[in-house]
Amino acid sequence: MEPYLLGRLNDVKDRFSFVTEVRGKGLLAAMDFDDAISGQVLTNCNEAGLLLNGPRPNTIRFMPPLNITPAEIDEGVGRLEQALEKI
Repeated sequence: MEPYLLGRLNDVKDRFSFVTEVRGKGLLAAMDFDDAISGQVLTNCNEAGLLLNGPRPNTIRFMPPLNITPAEIDEGVGRLEQALEKI
């Protein structure tokens, strides 16, 4: 599932200019921003029903369960996109 998750997150990176990097190993992935907006992104994600982690002011982290499905990744990425549209 790693290639699918990172591919979907890179699609988000291509859509939003303030996303500077997507990286990951296995299903542990991170997304960096060009400004310290992770707090607002996390708030928006929580409101959309997506629980993420913010290890740095410009970074959010994804830690889905190992048994996640492509459909669940699509749903989560959709919620992420809704949250980023509010920035």
